[in-house]
Amino acid sequence: MSLTMKIENKMSGYHVVKLIGRLDGTTYAECESNIASLLIPETKTLMFDMTNLDYISSMGLRIIITTRRFIEGNGGSVQMINMQPQIEKVFKIANLLNGIMLFASVKEADDYFEAMQKKVLDTLR
Repeated sequence: MSLTMKIENKMSGYHVVKLIGRLDGTTYAECESNIASLLIPETKTLMFDMTNLDYISSMGLRIIITTRRFIEGNGGSVQMINMQPQIEKVFKIANLLNGIMLFASVKEADDYFEAMQKKVLDTLR
C-alpha cells in the first residue's frame, strides 16, 4: 500500500497534513519532501490528520519528530487529530506523545483554540 498526502493551508502559518495509507520505509521520502516546504519559520501550527493512516514505521516517526523539533523550535506547535489506536500505541511505546496535543477531530481542536483565546481576552477585560 502507498501513502497519499493532502496538505491544506487553513490560514497563514496554519497547515493540516492529511496522511492516508502507510508511512513507512518505502513512502517516507516523498512525505518528508512534501513536509519540507512547510518547515519555514512562518509555520506556527502544523496539524497531522491521521484519520486514514493505517501504519507508521520508525521512518515515519522520524518525520514527525523532525517536524516537531523544527516547528516548536520556531515557537509553533504540532498537533495530531484522529489518531488510530494502532498508531497511538506506536507513539506511546516510543514515548513521543509528551507535549503533543491530541484531538479527536478538527472541530474539537478548533473549539479548544477558540476557548483558549476567549479565556485570554476575558482576562484582558
